Amino acid sequence: MSELRDRSAAFDDDVEDYDAVPWNYRAIFGSFKGIPWWAAILSALVPAFIGAFIDINSSKTVGWTFNVVFFVGALAGILLVQRRSLFAPMVQPPLILAATVPTLVLLTGGVAKGGLSSMALGLGKPLIDSFPVMAVTTAVTVLLGIVRIMIQKDPNRPSKDEVREAKAELKSRSKPAPRKPSREEPAEDRPRRPRPEGTPARRPRPEGTPARRPRAEGAARGERPAGQRRPRPPREDR
Repeated sequence: MSELRDRSAAFDDDVEDYDAVPWNYRAIFGSFKGIPWWAAILSALVPAFIGAFIDINSSKTVGWTFNVVFFVGALAGILLVQRRSLFAPMVQPPLILAATVPTLVLLTGGVAKGGLSSMALGLGKPLIDSFPVMAVTTAVTVLLGIVRIMIQKDPNRPSKDEVREAKAELKSRSKPAPRKPSREEPAEDRPRRPRPEGTPARRPRPEGTPARRPRAEGAARGERPAGQRRPRPPREDR
């Protein structure tokens, strides 16, 4: 019975490890999987369209409805997005504002007819009114993105000591091998080979013993001295 319990407990642990969400797929809190980048964009884009549509239909410009839903949608996107997809929610508030407000002003007829000046005034007033909330929302999303980058890190990343040891080992492996001495080097600079055990040492030359005669020039190549003929073989009598 105890063996069966141990096996079932080990199986449960394996299942929990298999179902665990990796650190770069999590949201800012908890261990559940965050939303992808496109869902984070939609979480800010859809409320911004709805709030801008309500305000522009009622007052021809953006108001508190747009400001509140725009800020809440961008905040939800940066908090719920996956750790690996933080860039899009961090920079999306100005892009969403530039896409929603002018589009809805044109679609709802908020631009008065009368030339470029009236068109610029009809498009510019909602953008100017929504600039403060856009600036605050962008600052908040960038700050939260930096906080998530600093807090949510790989728990299995090597420490500084391990990185230093790995660099030292790699450096020691990359050192060049000792260079073998060439024959052109002087004999005293060459490392001497150790004499094998049991090999008798050379006897010193006795005093007064003449040194070995140097070979004549050309003898090493097998040449005969000048003026010396090669001896003929004796002739056989027939």
